[in-house]
Amino acid sequence: MVGCNPQGLGVHKPIILAGILSRMLATINDAPTDVLDPDFVSILTMLGVVLVSAIVLHLILGWILGRMGRMTKGKMRWGGVVAGALRLPIGLAIWLLAATFVIEHGAALWAHFSKSDGNIAADVEHLVRDVLPDIRIMIGVFCGTLFVSRVVRRTQAMIERQATDTGAEMDMTALQALFGIGVVIVWVMGIIVGMQSLGMNMSAILTIGGIGSAAFAFASKDVIANFFGGIMVLFNRPFRVGDWVVVKGVEGGIERIGLYATYIRTGDKRLVYVPNSVFVSGVIENTSKRTNRRLNETIGVRYDDFDAVEPIIGDLAALFEGDDAIDHDQAVRVTFGGYGDSTIDISILAFTSTTSIAEYAKIRERLMLEVGRIVQKHGADFAFPTMTVDMPVGSK
Repeated sequence: MVGCNPQGLGVHKPIILAGILSRMLATINDAPTDVLDPDFVSILTMLGVVLVSAIVLHLILGWILGRMGRMTKGKMRWGGVVAGALRLPIGLAIWLLAATFVIEHGAALWAHFSKSDGNIAADVEHLVRDVLPDIRIMIGVFCGTLFVSRVVRRTQAMIERQATDTGAEMDMTALQALFGIGVVIVWVMGIIVGMQSLGMNMSAILTIGGIGSAAFAFASKDVIANFFGGIMVLFNRPFRVGDWVVVKGVEGGIERIGLYATYIRTGDKRLVYVPNSVFVSGVIENTSKRTNRRLNETIGVRYDDFDAVEPIIGDLAALFEGDDAIDHDQAVRVTFGGYGDSTIDISILAFTSTTSIAEYAKIRERLMLEVGRIVQKHGADFAFPTMTVDMPVGSK
C-alpha cells in the first residue's frame, strides 16, 4: 500500500500519483472483465462523459475566444488581448483537469477489479481525497499564471505595434526589459502560490527572502532609484527621444531613454549620461514642448529724439500687430520702457507663431532691421554711451 499520511504529501504527490497509476494499470490488465457489470458500465460511461465534455467545451470556448481575439480596434482591443492570452491556458486547463477526472474514474475502475484488496481501496481513497484535489489546484495556479504572463506579453506587443503604426518614438529595448521584468514577477508569484498549495511552509522562506531583499535594496538603493526613475519617465513621458531639455544645468537633446539612465547630447555635441533618479527629484524644462518663441527686445534712442519717441512707438506697434509671423493670440506690446543713463528705452514684447529656432532667427532678423528703419524714418538714432562734462564759468 502506498503511504497515505497527509503530513507527508508535499512535493511527493507526483511520485505517489505515479506509483498508484502503475499499480492500477497492472491490476486492470490482469483482472477479468465483465462488460455486463453495472458498476463497470457506469464507470466507463462517466469516462466517456468526461472526454466528450472536454472536447465540446474546448471547441466552444476556442471558437468564442477566437472571435474575441480578432477585436483589435478602439476600446475592444483589450478584449482581444485578453481573449488571445486566454486560449492556450484555458485549453490546457480543460484537458489537464479532464485528465485528473479520467484518473479518478480509472482509480474507481481499479478498485472495482480489486474489491477483495483493502489496501487498494485505501490507496484509491487517498488518491481521490488528498492527491487529485491538490493537483487540480496546481493546474489552476499554473494556467492562471500562464494567462497573466501572456496578457503582459500581448500588451507589450500591442504597445509596440501602436508605436510603429503611429510613428511614435519609443525605446523598444527599455520597453522589452520592463515587460520582461513583469513576466518574471508574475511567474515568481505563481511559483510561491503553487509551493504553498503543495503544503510547503513559505513563511520561513519569505522571511529569509525578505531579509535578503532588504539588505540588497539598501546596498543598491541608487540602482533601484534610477530603475524606478526610468519607469516613471517611460510612463509619465515628460520628454521623448529628440526633445530638447534642460535639467540640473544640463541642456541638450534626448538621444536615448534607458531603464537606468538617459543620454543627452549637448549643444557642443558632448554626450551626457544622466541617471534617471535625477528626473524624479529635479525640475525638467522641455523646451521642445513650447508653443511659441518669445521676442523680448529693448531699444534705446537718444535724449535729443524725445519728441520722436511717441511716433516711433506707434509705428513699431503697427509693425508687430500687423506681421503674420507674430501670434496675435498672445500678448503684443510696444511701450515706453524708461529713462536709461544715455537712452530713452522702448520695450518690445511679442511671440512668434513658429517654435523652430532657425525660423525664429530669420523672423527676428527681419523685424529688428525694420525697427531700425522706422527709427531712422523719424529722424532719430540709437543712443550710445556718452558723458557730458560741465566746466565752471571762468575756468581755464
